[in-house]
Amino acid sequence: MTPDRWRQITGIFEAALQRPSDERLAFIEDACVNDSELRREVQAMLESHEEASHFIEGPAINLVARQGGDGTSLIGQTIAHYQVLSLLGSGGMGDVYLALDSKLGRKVALKLLPEYLAGDTQRTRLFTKEARAASALNHPNIITVYEIGQLGDRYYIAMEYVEGETLRSHIYEQKTPLRKLLKYLQQVAEGLTKAHANSIVHRDLKPDNI
Repeated sequence: MTPDRWRQITGIFEAALQRPSDERLAFIEDACVNDSELRREVQAMLESHEEASHFIEGPAINLVARQGGDGTSLIGQTIAHYQVLSLLGSGGMGDVYLALDSKLGRKVALKLLPEYLAGDTQRTRLFTKEARAASALNHPNIITVYEIGQLGDRYYIAMEYVEGETLRSHIYEQKTPLRKLLKYLQQVAEGLTKAHANSIVHRDLKPDNI
């Protein structure tokens, strides 16, 4: 996908968001007349946006609080062939643990959908969709997805574990020079370019997630 094509897609998508939800599809049809591929790309982006918006309709603080209570009990347990070692963090779509892959003897980041969401088909679909989208990307600045699985009611994603600190911590603790920060941002931009070329939008890009 060329940069001009990406700008065309995002331009129509952003214009569609300015309209009432019941008018967006008709607007896209008019804006993409005689270009079915363009229409498909914009509609896919709109669908992804609406699914994400639906997911975060509830108060985020309540969701995180519930997940935090659900997470720590898994430390020391084994999920499939992954031994859970510690909790790395919690987010809108689940808890992320440091785990040991007993088959390959390597550490992984194991993301689990909270147990209380296991029966929610909308959220399990979003969870697996996220994994499939990420697994299609192959780039040095994007983590590798090793596996997606389910054990009983628990859905999980096993990902590459990158040891280190977040960009936010690095900036504030080491007072990183501007030239070095620009180098980091270039690497982020290269990863995003790869994702955008595959019609994937991050939607939660911030120093805490880098």
